Amino acid sequence: GQSWTESYIPLDPLFGLPATGDGYLWFANSDPVVAIDKQGRTFLSDLYLDAIDNGNGLYVSVANANTGFKFTINSTYRVKTNPSSSTTQLEDKPWIAVDNSNAATSGYVYASWSHFDNSTTDYIAFSRSTNHGRTWSPLKRVSPPLQDGAVQGSSLAVGPKGEIYLVYEVFYAGNQCQQFLAKSRNGGVSFTIPVAVTPVFNDLTFSSTYRKNSFVSVGVNPLNGYLYMIYADQPGVNSRVEFTMSTDGGKTFSAAAAINDSRNGQRFFTALATDSAGNLHASWFDTRNSAGNTALYDIYATFSKDGGLTFANNARVTAAPADAGTTSFIGDYSGIAAAGGYAHPVWTNGGGNSGQLQTSALQLP
Repeated sequence: GQSWTESYIPLDPLFGLPATGDGYLWFANSDPVVAIDKQGRTFLSDLYLDAIDNGNGLYVSVANANTGFKFTINSTYRVKTNPSSSTTQLEDKPWIAVDNSNAATSGYVYASWSHFDNSTTDYIAFSRSTNHGRTWSPLKRVSPPLQDGAVQGSSLAVGPKGEIYLVYEVFYAGNQCQQFLAKSRNGGVSFTIPVAVTPVFNDLTFSSTYRKNSFVSVGVNPLNGYLYMIYADQPGVNSRVEFTMSTDGGKTFSAAAAINDSRNGQRFFTALATDSAGNLHASWFDTRNSAGNTALYDIYATFSKDGGLTFANNARVTAAPADAGTTSFIGDYSGIAAAGGYAHPVWTNGGGNSGQLQTSALQLP
């Protein structure tokens, strides 16, 4: 992670617009999420938007070492597309995961997202690819109809036996939220009925010019299959990062406990990863150093070497706070990846046209 090369999603050579393998041109794209399989294939999931006729779609681009990890138009495949000018459907907030287990489903690629109908009601949707991202199964509803219009923020993780965990947030009246879990043991052919796996908690309501969320991030220990989750909660004036874990395949979870070691400031945009040795790595946005000014935020991180029983003291990743100014948007998520004794959190260091994508290599002691 010491040096980086940059390339873009595929652009049409004539008009310079984002282009996809089904022949469509788009005006913009957003919400990128990346996954990689054991053969080195890289999968980029993101949304495509048409500013003229309100069309939209969810696509996955595939690249590998043979292409220099550069995505092409022909290798940008449709998951769910609404290209018509009369469309009332909208795909939002995608996530992606690869089955890197030794199960029969190894190599399968999974996507979850929020599917809006009539732009007023939504449910959590799922699709899978059994041929390395080239084709995708029809949209499958995961959240029940009783939750329609009140779900968002899905996240995916795959266990060592190929089990799929899909977690998402349900919103209630009075800024109340709860995380729900659905599980698949057959490669995404079917899911269990979603069940609540956290207590009802307070959504983030602290004052800021930018929007924020309490969405969940999930990871699975590749050695024993333990499932881990973190999310943001605001039980009082200050928000915190909640951690919970399941040692029985998602049937029961430990009581949610804060892993931030300072009560000062606010926390949001959590990210969680596990490495091949079973270590946990977590990062998030944190305003503990800003004396109440939520426009200034840092990135903090921690790790656990004992499967989530204890966490190290929080480490400040950023040398100086990022300044969001008065912008209303600094992104909606952060990310983290971990391997080879290092963790790599990824974040935006501001909003509007001044924000940059940043990362740091954190060595595990």
